[in-house]
Amino acid sequence: MFNYLSTHAGAPQGTRAGPNVFKVLINDLKFSLAAIKYVDDVTVVSVSSDPSNSDLQNAAYTLSDWSNINGLNINTDKTNEMLIHFGNKRLTETATGLLINGSSIAKVETFKLLGIVISADLSWKAHVAFIVTCN
Repeated sequence: MFNYLSTHAGAPQGTRAGPNVFKVLINDLKFSLAAIKYVDDVTVVSVSSDPSNSDLQNAAYTLSDWSNINGLNINTDKTNEMLIHFGNKRLTETATGLLINGSSIAKVETFKLLGIVISADLSWKAHVAFIVTCN
């Protein structure tokens, strides 16, 4: 006998249809900034010379509101903020961090986006080290 559970939000995980259902679900998530949406990941990009620019925090509010409306939870432990800098790193260290649902988002120097390790100085060192350790 099978037990069934009903859900009022989200998409089925572990099924062949799940990723496509999720893409339809997430299609109405819009930002005023550039965004990369791939299956269950969203990356938002803001270009500014002002480390206190509030565009990313506004995008975080948009994501939080959209998630609440659609019955989805944001895993803030897997959510990161990275400031790319070419000059005065001290300015990025004093920048206000992002908050999502009252949780502080970790600032990182590197993160992996679709298999590419991106670093805050935009060098290839971290990605090459990742590739070398995978083989």
